[in-house]
Amino acid sequence: MSELGLRAVYLTGPRVYLRAMQKEDGDQGAAWLDDTFPVNAGRAEKTLEEDAASSTWPVPKRRLAIARVEGDEVIGGVLITSHDSFRTGWIALTMAPWLLETDALRAETLRLVVPWLRDESEMMVVTLAVAADEPETIAAAEELGMARAARLREWFARPGGRVDCLLYEALNPRWEVRDA
Repeated sequence: MSELGLRAVYLTGPRVYLRAMQKEDGDQGAAWLDDTFPVNAGRAEKTLEEDAASSTWPVPKRRLAIARVEGDEVIGGVLITSHDSFRTGWIALTMAPWLLETDALRAETLRLVVPWLRDESEMMVVTLAVAADEPETIAAAEELGMARAARLREWFARPGGRVDCLLYEALNPRWEVRDA
């Protein structure tokens, strides 16, 4: 069976899909590891080893590769962290800095991961930090029913200045308390 046949349909979009990290992904560490530059294969492989070593239950974090549907190139990563057995979670999306369409690819990834965590995994709250200069990702978050919860002023460094960080939350309606 080909690798295409093993992809989770609900984690596959038109241009990207999500999959578990593999040891070979260390070679593309600069695409998925949000760390001090330069990110090299050795540092990326060490991160993957550390993630595997901390895979005892309850798992405090899960890292997934973002890959192109065509060509299977790893172009980013999703880090999902939780400190309460995955009742609530934080999503951190990292995209390869050399890509031109990072905002669109990040938005497509968000459309895959939020419904999976909120609706399928039944997390109570899914939180995302997004830079204010990423309009497609912000639009995708709002389209998914995520509410803006906070603004952190001048959080992300950009060439020539800084931009705000917007925190968005997706609340699972199954966990809402009526008349509270």
